[in-house]
Amino acid sequence: MHKQRVKVALSGLTKYPVSMFTQKPLPSALKGPRITLERHTSSLAPIMFATIDANREHLQFMPWIQFTKTADDSKKWIDVTLAEWDNLSLFDYGIYLEGRYVGSAGVHSINWEFKNCELGYWISKEFEGRGIVSEVVKLLESACFKQGFHRVEIRCAGFNEASARVALKNGYKLEGELREDSLINGEYRSTKVFGKLRREWESA
Repeated sequence: MHKQRVKVALSGLTKYPVSMFTQKPLPSALKGPRITLERHTSSLAPIMFATIDANREHLQFMPWIQFTKTADDSKKWIDVTLAEWDNLSLFDYGIYLEGRYVGSAGVHSINWEFKNCELGYWISKEFEGRGIVSEVVKLLESACFKQGFHRVEIRCAGFNEASARVALKNGYKLEGELREDSLINGEYRSTKVFGKLRREWESA
């Protein structure tokens, strides 16, 4: 009886290729038609901070903006991303348009057991409305699904209509809203949750 149960349990795993269970980092660079995503380097810190500092009002919905006060804060964050990349818990990239740094994007909240993850992104206001973020989303989700992830999420502040439009435009389904789950600038804010499954990506 015990052998029979083991046989049944193992048979349930055969529908998933063994390679899908391999934990490995995403590529350190992803190239699209117009943009390139590149893993951060410590030398980016001054440029990253200057870009953030020039976009504070535009990035007000980002909970980390209030803690980024100097270039050293950006340097510390980059150091965290590099360490977490090596630990396979975060893959954070700079967004480059014609060689110019215009924002950051990445894959986080990674659950290797269930093959789930979340995409995050921000871009300088100067470059909004050009379809750049949609290209970022396509590059990241493609890398994730090709590696075997089953589900990819995009979450954004409830009042961040631009980010919500990006998610919907790229085929993510609004799955719900987490009411007042985050504290931004002293106010409780809600979060919208969008999701896409691998089979939906494959059939698009």
